[in-house]
Amino acid sequence: MNHSLKPWNTFGIDHNAQHIVCAEDEQQLLNAWQHATAEGQPVLILGEGSNGFILFLEDYRGTVIINRIKGIEIHDEPDAWYLHVGAGENWHRLVKYTLQEGMPGLENLALIPGCVGSSPIQNIGAYGVELQRVCAYVDCVELATGKQVRLTAKECRFGYRDSIFKHEYQDRFAIVAVGLRLPKEWQPVLTYGDLTRLDPTTVTPQQVFNAVCHMRKHHQTP
Repeated sequence: MNHSLKPWNTFGIDHNAQHIVCAEDEQQLLNAWQHATAEGQPVLILGEGSNGFILFLEDYRGTVIINRIKGIEIHDEPDAWYLHVGAGENWHRLVKYTLQEGMPGLENLALIPGCVGSSPIQNIGAYGVELQRVCAYVDCVELATGKQVRLTAKECRFGYRDSIFKHEYQDRFAIVAVGLRLPKEWQPVLTYGDLTRLDPTTVTPQQVFNAVCHMRKHHQTP
């Protein structure tokens, strides 16, 4: 019980786990989960430890699997950009990357902590935009069998900070990738806070991003 969890969470909580496995692909994640369960150990899969880590009030007597499945694939279609993003990618870095590449649509969701794989679980949202607005699909793997499953946005049953991953898919499936659709006909969402002061006829995605980051850094509630 000497593996520190401190490097793997955003709260700086310094508890230990019996085992920590950093999974860089789907097979590593499956192998770690199946090995731990075969040994009768409890298992917890984490992204960046930004949600729910407060549950660690003491050392974790089991295996913690860190999902570090990376990669961003872009398909350029006439109507939209379609992105296939590994679950272990950092969410805010993805938002910045899409803007830098001229693919707006995620700017209202800037500075939300965590990784891409956690975004569908609670249908992350801020300043008038939720993940379900841009989600095309979520790729999962059934932990017990290794079966791959792709859920459409409708099948994810998104609600306010809710999804199928908080219910019947919880603890049974691991998210390995998220598909996003960013329409080329960009429509700014300017319904909250400082965003309402921006001119919808001239505003740029970068200006929305900057305003959202400013509000978050100054603790203005989404």
